[in-house]
Amino acid sequence: MKTKKRRIGPRVFLQLFALLLAVSLGVFLAFNLFFTHYVNSDVRGQLDTISAAMSAFVKEGRGGGPEDTADGERFPDLSHVLENTIRTEARIFNLDSGCAVTDYNKSDDKAEITAIAAALKKTGAALDGAKYVPVKTETGEYVVSSIADPMLADRYMVFAVEVTGARALEQTINAAMAAIMAAATLVCLAVAAAIASSVTEPVKELTDFAGALGSGDFRRRELAFRDAEFSLLADSMNSSAGKLEEYDTEQRTFFQNVSHELRTPLMSIRCYAEGISCGVMEPKKSGAVIIAETDRLSGLVEDLLYISRMDKQSAPEKTEEGDLRETAATCASGLAALAEKNGIRIAYAFDTEPVTLRYNENHIFRAVGNLLSNALRYAKSAVTLECRNEANSAVIRVTDDGPGVSAADLPHVFERFYKGPGGKAGIGLAIVRSVAELYGGTAAAYPGPGGRFELRFPKNVGPAASGKND
Repeated sequence: MKTKKRRIGPRVFLQLFALLLAVSLGVFLAFNLFFTHYVNSDVRGQLDTISAAMSAFVKEGRGGGPEDTADGERFPDLSHVLENTIRTEARIFNLDSGCAVTDYNKSDDKAEITAIAAALKKTGAALDGAKYVPVKTETGEYVVSSIADPMLADRYMVFAVEVTGARALEQTINAAMAAIMAAATLVCLAVAAAIASSVTEPVKELTDFAGALGSGDFRRRELAFRDAEFSLLADSMNSSAGKLEEYDTEQRTFFQNVSHELRTPLMSIRCYAEGISCGVMEPKKSGAVIIAETDRLSGLVEDLLYISRMDKQSAPEKTEEGDLRETAATCASGLAALAEKNGIRIAYAFDTEPVTLRYNENHIFRAVGNLLSNALRYAKSAVTLECRNEANSAVIRVTDDGPGVSAADLPHVFERFYKGPGGKAGIGLAIVRSVAELYGGTAAAYPGPGGRFELRFPKNVGPAASGKND
């Protein structure tokens, strides 16, 4: 199932907005819960204090019947408890069972007392022991408690605390928080747009760069980004562009050289074959040339196929632990006839201890064979083959008493199809370097006098056997 792709800008905004909304709702809910709890706790505490004070007043034998109201003794002096921390005053009044006002402090507003009584009646709360009953009138909100009047039958003492101001404060703060959230949303939109732009613009530039690389345009680009990560990516892409350009150039040169190297023996074979066909060339001599050119062509094709296989491998296949001295000696003995024919002596300089390494014998045989063949081509009278343990490395060296590698040729001797004076196809030493790199090692050439080439393999980077055939 294909996943729907989303643009970075809207996604960043939605994530920031969701975070802002979650935080705002959390603050809103927490504030309302704590504020409501605080107000209710404060109001209830005041109502309980008033109830207790009124009960104590009655127990003292004060607060007589209605006839005592005029002298102010009907209700106690509760000035010390009539105001709480949220600056709201309590009302004390008497109601009958029908919620009609029978008595109240003359300092209070009768219309307000009557409205509270009417609202309390609508709630249907029992007046005998009512506690913390919320009532709402046209002019305010109250919390009411009541107790039976111990001095008068069918009368109830009612205590009401107004919370209108507290509720108004709560609504004002909620409105302020809503306005702040709206403003924060606009800021969030602007910040999200800025963040998205700072991300999408570099991504677009880098995407265009990648597209150009994919289409074969390997030119480097001067990209300046504020973020270190994008700058690092741009540097990596420029580096990749350089390597791709270099690889593309090498490939073009490779195919040009291959075409040239294959065309030469093919033209020679065709020429001699036509000469035989037309009767202008002696068949036996021409046949020998054709066979030699065919062998040369076969060897070149074999080298090309071998180096192509090496390029595809990231690790050697079918490796075993062995003694490099034995493989090198076997390789040298195979070239002994050629050395003898050219009047060249092959000398051995091997360690007395085994030079062990985990390797594929075909790879090492090919690399050492190419080094020896190259040395025999230039040597005057002697070639020396060394195989030694040096620190944590296994080292193979081939030296000859020829003219050596010139300073101009030295940086290029391992490049494909690079031919120095007297060189053939320019593939042999390229294979040597590929084998060395496959084993995590190095191939090196040193200036004269005399030719000197070295293969160095690290022993602590031994590739594991894979069980595949080479």
